[in-house]
Amino acid sequence: MRKLIQLIPAGSVTLGLTTLVSYIFGLLRDRVFAQTFGASRALDAYNAAFLIPDLLFNILIASGIAAAFVPIFTELFYHSSQKNGNPSEALAKEGNYFSHKRSYDYVNSVISAAITTMAIAALLLAFFAESVSVLVAPGFNLEERLMVAKILRILALSPILFGISNALGALLVAKRRFLFYGLSPILYNLGIIGGALFLSPTFGIMGVAIGTVIGALFHLLSRAIDAFLSGFSFKPNFKFKTGEFKKTIKLMIPKMFGHPVELAMFWGFTVIASSLGTGSIAILSFARNFQSVPVSLIGITFSTTSFPIMAKAIADHSLKDFKKTLKNSFWLILGGSTLAAIITFLIREPLIRIVLGGGAFSEEAILKTAAMLGMFTLAMPTESLRHLFARAFYATKNTIIPVVLSILGLAIAIGGGYLLSPRFGILSIPISFSLASFIELIFLITLLPYQLKKLPSSPQIDLELDPHQN
Repeated sequence: MRKLIQLIPAGSVTLGLTTLVSYIFGLLRDRVFAQTFGASRALDAYNAAFLIPDLLFNILIASGIAAAFVPIFTELFYHSSQKNGNPSEALAKEGNYFSHKRSYDYVNSVISAAITTMAIAALLLAFFAESVSVLVAPGFNLEERLMVAKILRILALSPILFGISNALGALLVAKRRFLFYGLSPILYNLGIIGGALFLSPTFGIMGVAIGTVIGALFHLLSRAIDAFLSGFSFKPNFKFKTGEFKKTIKLMIPKMFGHPVELAMFWGFTVIASSLGTGSIAILSFARNFQSVPVSLIGITFSTTSFPIMAKAIADHSLKDFKKTLKNSFWLILGGSTLAAIITFLIREPLIRIVLGGGAFSEEAILKTAAMLGMFTLAMPTESLRHLFARAFYATKNTIIPVVLSILGLAIAIGGGYLLSPRFGILSIPISFSLASFIELIFLITLLPYQLKKLPSSPQIDLELDPHQN
């Protein structure tokens, strides 16, 4: 048992527990949705509208933050400690703003760029909401598309808040501060639940949209507090010509096509589901939410806590530490996610009946959701491991390979779902998703050794450092 505990990356327990609580609140959110709206067109409209702001945010902001920020910030933070004569305490010592000014200036430039970009995107989304609604739900009639457009205009505010929050979240991950990072999704779900319980009686489904924006604000405040406690303070910085910001953009360009692939995939699945009968989009959303619990709790948790360790190992040019972290996390994720998949498959129907059953959620909806969840369990281990190996590539500052493979997975999943839907109906979606996830993982595992061979063998800072820049 002691040996097993030693394999767990620092912060995994904290992040795992907060992730578990977050998903409990997520299930509670789904129960409130099911009890209040059932598998209705109103809930279909909310789920369809929700995809668009998320897709914009992931394309324009999260792509760079997720892949580029942690290794670049780690290298800058480590370099400043070397200059101060404390290389062994590069990440252990927090310091104030001025002790790591270069790295914190980088954070401020990322946040400033995020605010500017998402504000422009939000205005465009609000203006073209009615046109965009046709793309996400072509199976809806005119009245239903107008409902999607109204929800979109409210949800357009959330990417601005998430843009700032995710930049701060990446800072906390790089510093291995996971408590407030993990608490933020809990507060986000609380905002949504509050909107459904207290605002929907007056505003209908629009109350849920308002609650979603309030939850996004809570998400931001949680991370902002911990970032401030860690020694960071926000100062607008529009200096976008630094070496580190240019490197971020360079890594971000391929990720702009790759990071939002999952959202684009479920956008495609939403299009398929919109033609398979009333409630199909809601059933897809519910089943996916259940399936994503163990993936997040096990796969994303261990991948997230391993990421800064692997990035630090690459900065130190220690392939031994990198491989050790990757190997330990691989076995932890494989074992945990496989066990979770088996348990979820066995209890899928009573689980959904307990959490979602009753109210406006019918017996037929319960059985369809259980069937879809059963098929989704096939992808739990492979999807969990994909997160780990993608971050292994990101730690080496390679975003191209994971992007190409994620696009391949997108083509397989959407193409398979479309071709299989006449025969398998809504079950074609989890079947094609599982196949795509497996193929993508095999390629990631196969190509990683070739990427590691390309790494330099001696320490160097490759961010075009300007000796006159402070």
